[in-house]
Amino acid sequence: MEVDLRSFLHTLKENKELIELEDEVSPRYEVTSIFKEVLGEQGGPAVLLHNVSGYPGRKLAGNLLASREKMALALGCQVEDLRDAYLKGRFASLEPVQVQGSAPAQEETVAEEIDLLSLLPAPIFHQGDAGPYLTAGVLLAKDPDTGVMNSGIHRLQLKGKTRLGVFLATPPLSNYFKRSEEEGKPLQVAVALGLHPAELLAAAVSLKEGMKSKIHLAGGLAGRGMPLTPAKTLDMMVPATAEIILEGHLLPGIREAEGPFGESTGYYFEAESPILEIQAVTFRKDPILTVIPPWGIETDIILAVFSGAELWKELHRVIPEVRDVTFLPGSLTFQGVIQVSESLSREKIRQLIYLALNLDRRLKHVIVVDDDVDIHSSREVLWALGTRFQGSTDLICLPGLEGYVIDPSTQEGETAKLGFDATARPEGPYSKRYRSLSLPRESILKAKNILEQRR
Repeated sequence: MEVDLRSFLHTLKENKELIELEDEVSPRYEVTSIFKEVLGEQGGPAVLLHNVSGYPGRKLAGNLLASREKMALALGCQVEDLRDAYLKGRFASLEPVQVQGSAPAQEETVAEEIDLLSLLPAPIFHQGDAGPYLTAGVLLAKDPDTGVMNSGIHRLQLKGKTRLGVFLATPPLSNYFKRSEEEGKPLQVAVALGLHPAELLAAAVSLKEGMKSKIHLAGGLAGRGMPLTPAKTLDMMVPATAEIILEGHLLPGIREAEGPFGESTGYYFEAESPILEIQAVTFRKDPILTVIPPWGIETDIILAVFSGAELWKELHRVIPEVRDVTFLPGSLTFQGVIQVSESLSREKIRQLIYLALNLDRRLKHVIVVDDDVDIHSSREVLWALGTRFQGSTDLICLPGLEGYVIDPSTQEGETAKLGFDATARPEGPYSKRYRSLSLPRESILKAKNILEQRR
């Protein structure tokens, strides 16, 4: 089976992780409301909408990675192996593969009288948004100096029939555009919509040492080289199995108001942003547009998988007692949780906190817990914080550090970072004082088997 969005939707359906709705749903607020109701607090199933008002023949999918279970399906692994599966794919670095003959992403082409507003069922997510937005668009561009192609996820505001506002705040594409703009030249850009989630994840990852490109990473995570095909109007390759491809240029020397937009922080954010002028649109028959609902658990899951794996790798290299790393839901990796072995001393834990807060620019608060705490359970993390932490002795505050651009609480770009030692020290988590409630493994497995048979 082809590794693309449609094959992933089939996998979700087989695993009872997909809801398909035939009811008519408006892209104005109603799409967000549906996704939010299905999602809940724990991350419900994915949703495929077959009937978006005003867009016959266009489908809309979301909540695709809104749980660790769905992320595991995307990476072809078990939930408990997510970190290792990501790191394995990260270092696989598979070469892209050029598709011979016609590509699925180019079954239909619109190059004249383009009207993005009528072609794409882009939602208006929240009251107060400046207009419809694309939130799962993977932008692709070539380095003006080396020709190496990379990608990134950048929010896109539909501003007209052929114009998109691009919040282009992060490298590598922001650097490519800066260099192109300095020479007074437009930058060729393609936007891929409806990729396999593993390819979407690759575009979200920050380029790290040892990564050849995000295109190679996409192949490693998907388990096969990323299929590419020549663009119709650009001198570059584009994803051959995407649902929709937008081809255009970032215009030099132009900035326009973009936003307000309800960002993944849960607050509105606006900027003066570059303009992407679209000159061609290609798509599959009956294309499926994917979205990532802002301020939903899906963003948390995507960021937590790769950011947690990358941070664990760096911390474990220096302090081998670091067992695992994740982030609290709703915090956009601003609030991290680090699991350590019981042998790690209080002094080493303080060293670990300083190291973690300085390694990850996004990380604002970090909670360190013992290995008897399930760090993927917010309840257990808060339980450890409530019963093993004393503010007078276990709190570290680092003021005056660089803040993150979309954090509204920063003051002149600066933030204070906090570390919480929520470990059971000095006795340890298995001492009489701190020994937590437990059940025999065999009884837990029996209960799971009994309940599974009733589904």
